[in-house]
Amino acid sequence: MTPDSPFDSGRPRPIATVLDGLRARIDAERFDAAVLSLEAVVADLGYGDVRPLPGAVAWIRELRGAGKKVGLAASGERARAALELAGVADLFDAIVTGPRNPGTLAEATSELGVEPDDALLVDVAAAGIQAGREAGFDLLIGVARNLGTPEDLRQAGADMVVADLQELLGSAKGLDR
Repeated sequence: MTPDSPFDSGRPRPIATVLDGLRARIDAERFDAAVLSLEAVVADLGYGDVRPLPGAVAWIRELRGAGKKVGLAASGERARAALELAGVADLFDAIVTGPRNPGTLAEATSELGVEPDDALLVDVAAAGIQAGREAGFDLLIGVARNLGTPEDLRQAGADMVVADLQELLGSAKGLDR
């Protein structure tokens, strides 16, 4: 029997790929809550069309399934409306609006009932990552989307940078699936 593709031997690969080795691991015991920026969860397609990002929604559901609290910190006052339009408002235990600064992030963790050093922050902007560092978040995850390149996010203090939160699915040791 011949394989359909010259790259498909029909046998399982005995070793992990490079991407498997690079996938970030998160110790779930290290945090009790996650605070995400609006842009890490939904995409604004313009003209009032807001869509959820499937990878972000799946990861948030994984966190919630493991008993983690999830909050949203948004700089725009229409954050709740955007979440409602996208159909994902029910995924969040707290929604806080305000500028990307340590005070807004501290308010989000306060509403979640945790300290910043018991939470992780996910943001797409270097300013948000820097604010998270100043607020004392334990882990800072940058999502390389519109507002920040991977290098910008790393320079601002991101502990890890991903292209999509889907990359983190199953990456947290100790999260029950």
